[in-house]
Amino acid sequence: MNFRYNFDKSSNKYLCPKCNKRSFVGYIDSETNQLMSLRYGKCDRQSKCGFIATPKGSVIKTTEYVYKEPKTISYHKYNLVSQSGRGFSDNNFIQFLKTVFNEEDIKKVILKYLIGTSKHWNGATVFWQIDNNEKVRHGKVMLYDVNTGKRKKNKNGKAFITSVKSLIKEKNFNLCQCLFGLHLIAESDSKEVAIVESEKTAIIMSVFKPEYIWLATGSVSGFKYEYLKPIRDYKIIAFPDKTEYNNWLNKAIDLNALGFDIAVSDCIEKLECEKGTDLADIFLDNIENVQLVEEKNIESSEKNIENEIIQTNTDLIVLKLAKQNHNLIKLIDVFDLTDKNGLSLRT
Repeated sequence: MNFRYNFDKSSNKYLCPKCNKRSFVGYIDSETNQLMSLRYGKCDRQSKCGFIATPKGSVIKTTEYVYKEPKTISYHKYNLVSQSGRGFSDNNFIQFLKTVFNEEDIKKVILKYLIGTSKHWNGATVFWQIDNNEKVRHGKVMLYDVNTGKRKKNKNGKAFITSVKSLIKEKNFNLCQCLFGLHLIAESDSKEVAIVESEKTAIIMSVFKPEYIWLATGSVSGFKYEYLKPIRDYKIIAFPDKTEYNNWLNKAIDLNALGFDIAVSDCIEKLECEKGTDLADIFLDNIENVQLVEEKNIESSEKNIENEIIQTNTDLIVLKLAKQNHNLIKLIDVFDLTDKNGLSLRT
């Protein structure tokens, strides 16, 4: 059925007439293709406001959102995390990391992110979502290819992914997810947080750039108020995957109006790469077969870069790679929050 009045599908938001927040979505008149009076529309802040005014001919139907007490959040027992923290020789993701990083770095990220192993699929990994109060909210079980580090898929092209909740058949479990790595904000003095979509990317980038607290949304839709609320007082740098820049930028604009400090990088969006490419892909695709180089062997043409940004052995690898791939130089500039090469962090 075709309706004359439909909600505006663009990213435009206006001041809500009730709560006065920039969260109001207007109506489009399909006959004129014009935005209707902003007396009509709905507030996206459903749990805080929920105002809606619906046009129907010349009649205005106005309803108020009825507040419902939220369900109590369910948590997994912490011993499940402890029990999964073994069998890493059979964990495809960990074995892949061994082809990239040294043993010390791998041990650090396992303990840092409490990476687990699952027997559900041979070689599967568990990514635990532990909140800022050390409560275990979710366990995502995924299967990676030990050689490529990419997610394995079945014959139908569907990734192997499930949850601890489903595997242990937890009844009446009210799943309320949070950012992957959120527990780290209570363990660090840093006030700078870097956010990516994938758990794998957060883990890998935490080795390349340990000066940031790397968190992951776990999905494209995870970049939202409910997930980011615990880090509202932090300086947040978001690195969306290829083609997701505009989506995350629009959300960041709305969140910044609520007191957040979010900068969204367009560095991946500007690169010539496939849809879905993320930071880890850029680094990993270029690190293969490259050996660690000694500082004394770095050519003089690279010295200017080195003096500004080279701090760790991993950075030396990146510097060597940057000679072959200028995309890495652009990424390095972004991490240092400069505007070199015309790149910037936008809000």
